[in-house]
Amino acid sequence: MDLLMKASGATPEEKQRGIDAAKAVLDRAGIAAEDAASGAFAVEGWDDMGFPEDEEPSETEYKAADVWYEANNAALDACCAGWPAAKRLQAAGLELLDNPEEQLADRETALTKLRAIIQAEDGRNEYSDDRVFLLALAVTADMANGTQARDLVSAVIVAYTSLAHAGFEPDEPIEPKRQAVFAAIDALEKASAP
Repeated sequence: MDLLMKASGATPEEKQRGIDAAKAVLDRAGIAAEDAASGAFAVEGWDDMGFPEDEEPSETEYKAADVWYEANNAALDACCAGWPAAKRLQAAGLELLDNPEEQLADRETALTKLRAIIQAEDGRNEYSDDRVFLLALAVTADMANGTQARDLVSAVIVAYTSLAHAGFEPDEPIEPKRQAVFAAIDALEKASAP
């Protein structure tokens, strides 16, 4: 699986430098990116659960997590070399590239796809479509203000969740929920304009 470097304001060359540094760490450790990320997910999930004794990650997961964190730090150091501290804070680091059509979409394509998904939504889902989240992230990928980007993505997801699960509230009309998502996407588009 490929890696994605999330660093607002980074050039493609800087992002590639970060990915190459991360891959060097993973290769040196002899571990696949998916396994390293899975270890980090297990450790962070255990933390989120409040450290229950019966769900502590295995030693293998701890070691994998350490490799992921080392790879992420190497990626950030390589990508952000020479950046001012304030700009570096906007760099999120590594992600697994598991949905390239959405994760790598340019801003205009992501906005078009978002609107098409929302237009087609019938509100009868048990689960939300994760493409909405990934596309909203793609729209905000180059925003310098990470907090604002996060808030905009959250607004889209909150509105979309209400639309996607409208079938659970059959007495409420679906169209106002759809329009709320479109309004959130319009705000996302406006705030992320280059």
